[in-house]
Amino acid sequence: MTILAFFLAGCKSDTDSSLPDISGLDADIEIVRFEQLLFPDTNITAAEIEALAGEHPAFSDIYFQYVFPGADDFVEEDPELRIQNIQATIRHPRTQWLFDTVQQIYPDLSEVEAELEEAFRYAKYYFPEKETPRIYTTISDFGYFPFVYAEDSLRDGIGISLEMFLGSDFPYMSYTGLNNAFSDYLIRSYNKEHIARRTLEVWIDDLAGAPSGNRLLDLMIHNGKKLYILESLMPQASDTIIMDYPAVKMDWVTSNEKQIWYHFTTNDMLYETSMRKLQKHLGPSPGSPGMPPEAPGNTASWLGWQIVKAYMKNNPTVTLKELLANKDAQKILDDSGYRPPR
Repeated sequence: MTILAFFLAGCKSDTDSSLPDISGLDADIEIVRFEQLLFPDTNITAAEIEALAGEHPAFSDIYFQYVFPGADDFVEEDPELRIQNIQATIRHPRTQWLFDTVQQIYPDLSEVEAELEEAFRYAKYYFPEKETPRIYTTISDFGYFPFVYAEDSLRDGIGISLEMFLGSDFPYMSYTGLNNAFSDYLIRSYNKEHIARRTLEVWIDDLAGAPSGNRLLDLMIHNGKKLYILESLMPQASDTIIMDYPAVKMDWVTSNEKQIWYHFTTNDMLYETSMRKLQKHLGPSPGSPGMPPEAPGNTASWLGWQIVKAYMKNNPTVTLKELLANKDAQKILDDSGYRPPR
């Protein structure tokens, strides 16, 4: 489908001499296949569920309260009734179909594990104080993308709902109804090639915290920082993966950078605060209002990434931690020396 396009659109050299040396760093990644521990046995006992939860307490607490299929419908506070509801959901034909579907597509995640292993070795280099997160896979019945939780006081955990990565040909709408999260322009990246990117994205979101303000400039620089960090953790990934654009849209923004900059500056948008006007420029969308129909959405985030890249190039001693700590979007823009290419 899109794998060839990813490789054709900006693949980066394996021999980039500017990359930091991470050979001595160990991220110690292990993906726990929680769905394989919970769902295969439709006769699983209450004692077995409780034992599994006891082995993985932090994840289980989040999972069974919020992520487990149908968890929102569990109103009983009685632990025995909750276990019975869990057992009934595990036995349900839809749950078993979903589990079987995921296992057919993802019998093995060694490639994803290797991608995350390398990415978190880079994370160790840039953020040595951060513990490598513990990673679980599971199913949520199309309810959750990757999510971050607190594994303990020092370590994050990340849960990955694998049914969100069944490929763009999977008929999501047939099983989810009219849900905007499964529009065509989004599901093109619901595949294996994007699992590591999506997993890192939520970890970086948590690391970066909230933006410093609500102007377009604040938000685009904030998003640009996160994209810059994502690129730093996945230096071999193509820009299409980092930006989550198809190749044709990546070609459009790189060919029209000057026009994008002029659109935001000549229309006095950099200091606009209305999210109604800004949201399609700052997140996934079929297009960007006011730009040609060929333009993708999220153009302000892409431009923020270009500004942050210029800032880091212009200030080579600034670390990623210092970049995150700098909350002055105007100063980052001023100190970047950014000028769109002619």
